[in-house]
Amino acid sequence: MTDSADPTPAQADDGGRVAVGRINGTWGLRGHVKVTPYTANKDRFRPGSRLLVGGAPAEVLDVVYPQAYPCVRFAGYDSIEAAEDLRGALIEIEAAELPALPEGEYYRHDLIGLRVVTREGEPLGELADILATGANDVYVVRRAAAPDVLLPAIADVVLRVDLVARELVVDPLPGLLD
Repeated sequence: MTDSADPTPAQADDGGRVAVGRINGTWGLRGHVKVTPYTANKDRFRPGSRLLVGGAPAEVLDVVYPQAYPCVRFAGYDSIEAAEDLRGALIEIEAAELPALPEGEYYRHDLIGLRVVTREGEPLGELADILATGANDVYVVRRAAAPDVLLPAIADVVLRVDLVARELVVDPLPGLLD
């Protein structure tokens, strides 16, 4: 699950777009904006890249990484005042631009919203979020009448992903559902 897959809140919208970042403020005086990336693919923000910013096409002119996060300058935004208009804007790409993944790997936007069931077919809830941790991802399963469940995304727990049926089959470790 990466861009080489887009891992964080990347979610395909109804228009076939995938979020790869969000602008959270300005940086410097020349129109750069601070971006919270929703992708592990640093090439998404390289100069010359064409992205959708707030739904409008935009070309990346420059990118710097002053504190490990990209600060991007888009064509047409050459001052801090102009860049301020981009605050909060979602940065997207067309879903068709995502590369195919190897068998057994999935994009985040393909997994979020899957119905989660146990091996026996008992419904647990819906996959609401994916937390990236050091060892493995953790799936947040939202349940209707109970607290959320945190499931480690490991082979012993995640038995099958069926994107066609929109279903994730799991075998929770003892005590995880208590």
